[in-house]
Amino acid sequence: MKKKRIIAAGAIGVLVVVGVGAGTWMAVADDDVATERGSCGGTAYELSVEEDDGGLELGYELQSTGPDEVWQVRVTQGDTVVLDGARTTDEDGELDLDAPVDEDGASTFEVVATPAQGEPCVATATR
Repeated sequence: MKKKRIIAAGAIGVLVVVGVGAGTWMAVADDDVATERGSCGGTAYELSVEEDDGGLELGYELQSTGPDEVWQVRVTQGDTVVLDGARTTDEDGELDLDAPVDEDGASTFEVVATPAQGEPCVATATR
């Protein structure tokens, strides 16, 4: 009986060490992501810039009030325009976009999303 308790305690100890190690790794991995969340005019957004396949990718998600809304979206990295054009929200009122960005370029990213009727929604992240 004593031997079973020792084995069980050892197994629990290994699980704790593995869990702490995995948690630490996840925390370190998250250091490579710059994220900004916010809202404007009843619209929620999230801007993130993270490493992806050896480069950088900018992701932008906007949760609006309805489907088929047209937004003018401009993405910049420093003074460089990365993307500029109209995007339409999906059936859930979401607008999602991903854009590769220059890993060696400026470290400040901005997304300005402007609805057909309303004020611009500005998100900025620094990496």
